[in-house]
Amino acid sequence: MRGQWMRAIGDRLRHNLTTRLILLSALALMVITGINDYTRLVSEREHLIMQTREDERIFAETLALAARYNLRRGRTTEELEGLLEEIVARPGLVAVTIYDPDAGIVAHTLAPGSEPAAPDELVRRSLHQREAVSAMADRPSGRILRYVQPFRWPGGRTGAIEVQQTLGAMERQFRRAVRTTIVSRLLVLALFVLSIVILTRWSIARPIRALVAAARAIGRGDLGQRIPVPRQDEIGELAVEFNRMAENLQTANAELVRQAEERLRLEQEVQQAQKLATVGMLAAEVAHEIGTPLNVISGRAEVLDRIVPRDHPERRNLDVILGQTERIKGIIRALLDYTRPRRPALRPEPILPIVGRVASLLMERSRRRGVRLHLELPIGLPSVMGDPEHLQQVFLNLILNAMDVTEKGGTVRITAGPDPALPSEGRAGILRGKADGPTLAVHVIDTGAGLTAEELSRVFEPFFSTKTTGKGTGLGLGISEEIVRAHRGEIEMLSVPGKGTEVIVRIPLADGASAPTGPEAAEHGR
Repeated sequence: MRGQWMRAIGDRLRHNLTTRLILLSALALMVITGINDYTRLVSEREHLIMQTREDERIFAETLALAARYNLRRGRTTEELEGLLEEIVARPGLVAVTIYDPDAGIVAHTLAPGSEPAAPDELVRRSLHQREAVSAMADRPSGRILRYVQPFRWPGGRTGAIEVQQTLGAMERQFRRAVRTTIVSRLLVLALFVLSIVILTRWSIARPIRALVAAARAIGRGDLGQRIPVPRQDEIGELAVEFNRMAENLQTANAELVRQAEERLRLEQEVQQAQKLATVGMLAAEVAHEIGTPLNVISGRAEVLDRIVPRDHPERRNLDVILGQTERIKGIIRALLDYTRPRRPALRPEPILPIVGRVASLLMERSRRRGVRLHLELPIGLPSVMGDPEHLQQVFLNLILNAMDVTEKGGTVRITAGPDPALPSEGRAGILRGKADGPTLAVHVIDTGAGLTAEELSRVFEPFFSTKTTGKGTGLGLGISEEIVRAHRGEIEMLSVPGKGTEVIVRIPLADGASAPTGPEAAEHGR
């Protein structure tokens, strides 16, 4: 468990840009400052050694003059050692030794705890070359600096005096400098890391998190996501390019949606054309096969109608034959109208007189059915580009359908406006046609039982009807759709089960026409 936790932390550190930046910056700072401090400390150490060697040289030369003077005066070894003991009291001095020309020890004195020195190659080289020499030596007590200074021995030969000085004080000073440097560098490193953390979190991590969040939102489909760009650096340029990419994606997606909708519309139109071709062939066959015998039946029935008196017992059957014959003729005419619609003669027309005439024609029928027909069209509606006869047929079909599905005591309303009247909750709909410009929307709203989504998907199919048998051919909405399409408009049907159905007819406005602004309305009700 602990291993997994440590691996998770390691993975996060490896994948966290801020952490990696901090670690790399800290490592670079440690390397740079470490090299600089090492070079400086080594230089300071060499400088201290040179300064100590210089001090030792001056001290050795001074002792050499004193030793020469005392030897000329014939001082004994004991006297010389006594003199040297007074000198060894100098801090850091380890030993002072006087050598005769044969490298023999004439006198020497040692600091407490020091070991006596024996003549070695360094002393012999100084006597032989008659020049001062120095060297470093390691002792159990630490490193020492040896300096051998030759001087003129009585009798013309060369003697020497050696001064040994410990480097312990210098080493302690050096170690103290190392510790001070390490502490100061660690403090600088901590402040540097803290500064990097604050700066990266504010200047890098936060905008990168915003970029990541926006990228995830776009990945989820939110192409409207944008990043504010308050800065002009590289991250600001990245945000600008990200916003441009999101905008391009949104534009491309909108174009794809538009193309998909266009393809769907074309497919629906092709399907509709195929249906029309099929129904047209059927209508032609029906008109040809049924027309002749139907005309014979109709002619004979009309002859009988003129002969049979009104009070004849079989008069009722004759009336049924005449009525059903006319009904069959109406179905054939509707089929022919559906499959071979007449091209509309489009011209600017006010919509209120067209709908008003339909309402007047159906007023008596609505009274017999007990359905209230309510016309709520504002005064001053703009003119539309339409064929009055065709539009009258559209609204006649729609209002008749609405009255047929409305129970006694219900209401059928005809209104105008851009928004649907039915509530959006539980509402299903279907749209046919596509308007390319501004339109006038006329609504036919009933209070019937409504339609399900499955029924709505089939309402524009030929011969589909939700009415009882014998009360509809199933062609009224199909004919209305074709007329609206011929007008370059739209027809939309919305329905809420149990609350009613709404049909919206959108007809293109005439050139220069605009939407109404007056609050007044013309109302007709019975």
